[in-house]
Amino acid sequence: MNEKIKNQYDSLYTAEKDVFGGGRPESAVQKLSDYLPEGTVLDVGGGEGRNALYLAEQGYTVSVYDISKVGLDRLDTTAKERGVHIDTHVVDITNENIDEIFDSIIITFVLHHMDTEDATKLIAHAQEHTSDDGVHIISTFSNQGGLYERNKTTGRFYPSEEELRALYAHWDIKELSVKETTTHARNKNGERMRNNMVTLIAVHTKGDD
Repeated sequence: MNEKIKNQYDSLYTAEKDVFGGGRPESAVQKLSDYLPEGTVLDVGGGEGRNALYLAEQGYTVSVYDISKVGLDRLDTTAKERGVHIDTHVVDITNENIDEIFDSIIITFVLHHMDTEDATKLIAHAQEHTSDDGVHIISTFSNQGGLYERNKTTGRFYPSEEELRALYAHWDIKELSVKETTTHARNKNGERMRNNMVTLIAVHTKGDD
């Protein structure tokens, strides 16, 4: 990513609390226990921690990478208030690698900030750093909607359902869904833009490479 994205999210987290989802975890993240009852989780782009805090309270060992120090500082404070421990790291995921093997890796609403090459490399890298029977949860904006139309010439990653499925062709895809959602971005009239989001839950079964 870049300094522009960092500044954008620093400003958002400074101006508001519970910027995304009112602080509630993604519904797909709440399903992690259906496939992985315990273990280590990496939340890429975890921000203020709406997913990480929920998972830590469920007993998972959670690490968060995010480009915004403001968001992570707020996450650290909230984690202390709620009596859980979360390892937070200020990371631009386009420039740094995942160094450990995790039982689950979560990437929610990060990939649309990346160009297609970097996004697909991140997915492949995350797959290589996931344990056997580990779980990936991805939610990202797809190639249908106002946000995509505004950015379709930028080369950013807005995959179709089929494209995301192909990236996980060698995994056991448990769920793959598409639905329309309201984005945080606004159009020229100041109205929140609508866009489809695609969500995937997949398991890395032994021998999947």
